[in-house]
Amino acid sequence: MMPLIETISVQVDYPYEAGLLRLYDEGVSVTVKEGDFAAVLGGSGWGKSTLINVVLGLEKATAGLVSFRGEDVTRKSFLKRRELVRTAAVFQRPTALPQLTVSQNLTLALSLAGVQKKDRGERVRESLSFFGLDALAGAYPDSLSAGQRRRIDLARALAVRPELLVIDEPTGDLDSSASNLILPLLRGLSNDHQISILITTAQPRCAAEAHHIVRLKPPTFLTSQQRLAGN
Repeated sequence: MMPLIETISVQVDYPYEAGLLRLYDEGVSVTVKEGDFAAVLGGSGWGKSTLINVVLGLEKATAGLVSFRGEDVTRKSFLKRRELVRTAAVFQRPTALPQLTVSQNLTLALSLAGVQKKDRGERVRESLSFFGLDALAGAYPDSLSAGQRRRIDLARALAVRPELLVIDEPTGDLDSSASNLILPLLRGLSNDHQISILITTAQPRCAAEAHHIVRLKPPTFLTSQQRLAGN
């Protein structure tokens, strides 16, 4: 089966003092097939969020290749990639608009995704129900807990019915009880709804829920002399 998305030997360099900071010194390769639940595990500052941005086309890799359904998208934008794989992303910080209710946030996402107006109401209700947010449809995000805001972002992503759901630190800043709610929901999306999921996490317990794990290594600092020597 052709991978839904794949990174091959990706590296990212950043200028740093008298040299550069290299993420994924040996190159990071991630494969996500249809229905897969993959986790990228690594410490703080090891490039987890950067890798998500590279996959989505929000940041460019210094070396390596990114493909969607076998097509090289390394230099293509997020919008071009979404034409190949219907993708939704949930980032570390909650992104629901505070001036809109929970229901209105989901409706806006569906509108931006091109979902017909007649279908939006049912999509919103289904997604809120899946994440146990029915009673909060009319609430405003700023009045809710961190766990509830995280579920709002997940519900909004699910509402567009993505083929690929990318989540940066799904349990970040959540207490154990909230984390224990999120992880079974992700397993259910993968196992029961055949949505492919790629998450990043610093928690081995969270990564263990995935079908397979990619482990990152700490970044490497290269001096100017090392760079000139071809490292």
